[in-house]
Amino acid sequence: MISILDASLPIIVFVASSILTVPIIKTIRKSAQGIVIAACWFIAVFLAAAVAVANLALKYYSQQAPLPIINLTTASEAYTAFSTAFLIDGVSVYMAVIFTALCAVIFMYTFLSVDFKEKLSERYYAVMLINVGCLIGTAFAGDLLTLFIFWEATTASSSFLMVYNKTIKSIHATLKYLTMTIMASAFIVYGLSIIYALTGTLNFWAAKHALMSLKNKYLLEVAFAFMAAGYSIEAAVVPFHMWLPDAYSAAPAASSAFLSALVDQGSYYVLLRVLVYILSPPTVLPWTLIFAVLSALTMVVGNLLALTEKDVKRLVAYLCIADVGYNLVAITTVTPLGIMGNLFFFFVGGITTALSFMAVGIFNRMGLETLEDFSGIGRKMPLTSLAMLLALFSFIGVPSLAGFIAKYLVFTSAIEANLSWLAVIGVLTSVIQASYLLRLINYMYGRKTAVEAKFKEPYKLLVPIFLLAASIILLGLYPTIILNLLNVIVQQLSLVP
Repeated sequence: MISILDASLPIIVFVASSILTVPIIKTIRKSAQGIVIAACWFIAVFLAAAVAVANLALKYYSQQAPLPIINLTTASEAYTAFSTAFLIDGVSVYMAVIFTALCAVIFMYTFLSVDFKEKLSERYYAVMLINVGCLIGTAFAGDLLTLFIFWEATTASSSFLMVYNKTIKSIHATLKYLTMTIMASAFIVYGLSIIYALTGTLNFWAAKHALMSLKNKYLLEVAFAFMAAGYSIEAAVVPFHMWLPDAYSAAPAASSAFLSALVDQGSYYVLLRVLVYILSPPTVLPWTLIFAVLSALTMVVGNLLALTEKDVKRLVAYLCIADVGYNLVAITTVTPLGIMGNLFFFFVGGITTALSFMAVGIFNRMGLETLEDFSGIGRKMPLTSLAMLLALFSFIGVPSLAGFIAKYLVFTSAIEANLSWLAVIGVLTSVIQASYLLRLINYMYGRKTAVEAKFKEPYKLLVPIFLLAASIILLGLYPTIILNLLNVIVQQLSLVP
């Protein structure tokens, strides 16, 4: 039997360790064995978090089939106003596992790239830990208010990760991000207030049932407009994407990897939870055409802007925007295959974008930023270039890599849902994507070296990078490792109360 403690334990581990990290790092910073102690501390944190998540997953999947959606409440009756503290289902457990696993690998890169003796480094580590704790809280939220609180804590803490370098560029980008997220929060709060006025509850399923019985849905449409705009800003859906390229290109490589792999995926999850599980079309609100158009617009704009970009880190940032569009294709279909493709894309997209930013971070440390700088770098830095090459091929959708399976599921689900025009746009924009990524590959391997200096690759940083690269290959060759689990999860769609 799953208790509230089981669900909250991963969050408690990350939040408590975040608070303790600051005094611990400050205390051991000047010690001769400080780096070893710090490494042991963070290993212990992630082991504890992994055990907490594994315990929850095991308890959940030990339930008798069909797997239930568990509403943890302190009230005597489920689905009453404000009764839900946490909601545990296959999707939320899956997201908690993704957040914990990806954060562990990215944190390894962070610890190796951000010297723990730097001033404020302890706060950087702490914010990263509390951020992933809030993301897990977002995944387990059982009502719209809890979802809002955890998600806003996530976006607020993300600003520190962006501004850590304290350059003019990073400060400007962070201020733009904060301005956009504050606007988004205002839209979401207004939408939530309308939903509460209409239903008398913010509990996911209670609100859904109440909204299904509404005869006049004019106010619901207004609430949907505000909430969709708010969450679209935070997910960087075009035309609300303006903050993302500046923020990701100005942030440290570790921050860009973390934000693209975890916070971005969290934003897609929030859209999935709100749109599919609460505002389910057509029984609650027929929103699919609106988001289908936004999906097409995001794929086109993201890839066209990347096509003109010369700075490699900004190019990867525009790739993230294009990925938003591909994720929206899967969400828009509202079919089991679409949800499966979306959940698979969460994982693969997180791995691929994190790998790209981590590899670009190594190139940037060597002073290589533009396409011209990357000329011939494949021969100068073969290992880092190989990892980058695998990430780029996965973005393109080369068979036998995870990105191919992800795009195949997404486009197939669009065809199955009678949205063939959206699948066609997705394929055509993938061709555009291939053109500028192949151009980058040509610079790396087909051109003469622009810089004569010799580069020594940081082998320690390559460890987490090749862990992610190996995952791309493994999931491309054996996608059933994840898809078999996702097949069980999507069966719950027909069991939602």
